[in-house]
Amino acid sequence: MAGQYVAVLQTFWRVLARTFVKFFEDDGPLLASGLAFTILLFCIPFSLLIVMALEFAFGDPNRALDALQAILNEFLPLTREAFRENLEMAVENRGLLGVLGFSMFFLMSSLIFGTARTVLHIVFQINEPSSVFRTAASNVLVMLLASGLLLLMVALTSLFTLAKRAVDRVPHLEALIGPWGVFASDLLGFLFTFALLYLVYRFCPSHCLQRPALFVAAFAGAALFELSKWAYAWYVELSQKNILVYGAVGELFFFFVWIYYASAVVILGAEIGWVVQQTFQASGEDW
Repeated sequence: MAGQYVAVLQTFWRVLARTFVKFFEDDGPLLASGLAFTILLFCIPFSLLIVMALEFAFGDPNRALDALQAILNEFLPLTREAFRENLEMAVENRGLLGVLGFSMFFLMSSLIFGTARTVLHIVFQINEPSSVFRTAASNVLVMLLASGLLLLMVALTSLFTLAKRAVDRVPHLEALIGPWGVFASDLLGFLFTFALLYLVYRFCPSHCLQRPALFVAAFAGAALFELSKWAYAWYVELSQKNILVYGAVGELFFFFVWIYYASAVVILGAEIGWVVQQTFQASGEDW
């Protein structure tokens, strides 16, 4: 039994060391920069489109922004308020921006998934080029599935928000259910991140990893994303002491850094899945 634990620990440390080595061999920081830049271009029209869709569903722009802020609470710690203020200004001009956001959404989604495909091809060491038709079809498929996941997340988050408001009206019930509500919210965010990463790792590259490695990659990426949220929140809190250095663009700077962190996590998750698959294949064990 002790020998098995030792073997597992040795394999774990070997995978971990190989992951970081390969991350820098693949120029991971540079790949994360390119992916982060593409996400920044994509998030503006995408956010506008989501606000328009939520406003149509709720019939009230303020409720739409509340629903979006509940999602930002899971993914953009300590920067969501500034992001909301910018969206409120955009909603005031939603007639033009809605059409602009809808048209740019398809262009930017193709750009971001194309960038993700290029990054994953480097990580998975895929040299075979994809046909234009297959690439376009893959972009549309991932876009539709990701949009469906996001709408599901919006619906579940809205239900959690309504349930929390109902619980807040009963003090004794709030004390009993409150901790479980926080756990359920964190679990929902983790599952959504896991599903989104699995979707990206599965459908973006021309050749994906084997299914067990896909689960490992998506799970590792989602876990790293949750850990990075805590680390980023600590980083922002620490940086607030030196906020005079950043001035008025401090929150925007933190948002950019957060996008870079998220991009690096996506790449690290893919690296872990690839290294795990190669490790088990080299050992000759059933995979």
